[in-house]
Amino acid sequence: MNSSQWFDLVNAPGGIALGVTFEGTGAGTAKIYPNGRIILTLTTAAQVSKYVKLTTPYAMKVLDAFSIHGNATACTWAVANGSSNIIDAVTVAASDTDIDRALDIDDAYNTFASGDNDLQIDIATAGFLGVLVIDTQLL
Repeated sequence: MNSSQWFDLVNAPGGIALGVTFEGTGAGTAKIYPNGRIILTLTTAAQVSKYVKLTTPYAMKVLDAFSIHGNATACTWAVANGSSNIIDAVTVAASDTDIDRALDIDDAYNTFASGDNDLQIDIATAGFLGVLVIDTQLL
């Protein structure tokens, strides 16, 4: 990360918006914060067997992820670098108060270069609705 990128990020306490692309249906926003935390808020459920792709304007390494479920539909999500899983499928219970955390990280795929657009969330079963938090280390 160069000094001008760091300056922009530190001076945006409300976060910097990231590009969000939905394969299929869904709606939401994503922001990255100075501590490297990415927060994806899905306001319309992401479509089953599709992905949500995020832009990565900074070089980063994915360290952890958890979700805060927003409806009572059981589902699964995974975090990937293109077609390679960083975090295997996380099962979300049918409870709108559920918080679910990743159990594994594949360090062979968790690093992204500045400008990569391969950070994606794969929705495998049922539509995910809620908040997904991805903790990263900015490089």
